[in-house]
Amino acid sequence: MKAFLEKKGVLAALIAAAGALLAIVTLEHGPGKGGSLLFSLLFFIAVVEGCIAAAAAGAMVNARWVGSVREELLSVSPLLLLLSFLLLLLIPFLDIYPWAGTPGIWLRKDFFIGRNLAFLLLAYVAARRFAAAPADGEGTKSRAAWYLLVFVTSQSLAAFDLVMSLEYPWISALLGGYFFIEALYGGFAVSAILCLLLHQRPPADSAPGSRSDLSDLSILMFGFSLMWAGLFFAQFLTIWYGNLPEEVGFIARRLSASPLRELCVAVLFLLFFIPFPALLSTRAKSNPYVVSAVAVSILSGILVERYVFLAPVVRFSPVAGAIDFALLLLLFLAVVYKGSRGTATKA
Repeated sequence: MKAFLEKKGVLAALIAAAGALLAIVTLEHGPGKGGSLLFSLLFFIAVVEGCIAAAAAGAMVNARWVGSVREELLSVSPLLLLLSFLLLLLIPFLDIYPWAGTPGIWLRKDFFIGRNLAFLLLAYVAARRFAAAPADGEGTKSRAAWYLLVFVTSQSLAAFDLVMSLEYPWISALLGGYFFIEALYGGFAVSAILCLLLHQRPPADSAPGSRSDLSDLSILMFGFSLMWAGLFFAQFLTIWYGNLPEEVGFIARRLSASPLRELCVAVLFLLFFIPFPALLSTRAKSNPYVVSAVAVSILSGILVERYVFLAPVVRFSPVAGAIDFALLLLLFLAVVYKGSRGTATKA
């Protein structure tokens, strides 16, 4: 299987085949298939764009850890083309959005798909330009900054358009920032897992008190757990203190019945109450088992939260959802493996 993946053109063929299969599964008539695709799309847009954003953010500040996982993080950029294609598959299902029956200037089907597609493609172009630049060469930081600018806009649009407008006229100015911070949080979690898989554990000959790439990534995950909790609390405080009917309804629908109520609590634990105490100590930040558990917790939290956002208003097909998610996950693993082999060949 590994030798098969390393053959020229195999990865592009696999992405094309997966796109065709996803189209067949989604467009075949059946209830809930559009919702299942939207769920997988939201999760993988965050993870793929977050991985590249983590590499770009590291390049901007000359972070040492970026050198050990840069190629693997940037190898996922071709998936942005596939995600752009999957966005087009949502066109027949846009009637699930309440504004579809009475379109306005901003919320109408052609503009809705057009602007989200444009920013996904822009993210792909910006990511490829950033990946083509030498790791520490001239122009790398400016290309990283351009990618981050597109990333922030693309994630904000995903939050406002794909999620928030599902419950129109629910309005939250904070949701865009919440989404791109969460995607970057997920990107650091993937970076930590890659660091562990590629380099196993921190070098044994490190000087006492020195930091490894893994501990640097742990510090980032620890800091972002606090930032995520701050954004969550700011949103919750505004809704609770302002007692805004249109925003209270969004929370109430998700806390009034099981299992969404329990899943909301799980999101808090997966994204804050597990990462924060687990990474408090210096020793834990270099422990491969603790760091890998925290990284998996963060990615699981983002996945569960995407479901909680959609579940009250979107129908799901379990079979179509499992196929969509499994195919995208396998492709993600395949492109990262291919990227790691490219790094090994250069070395």
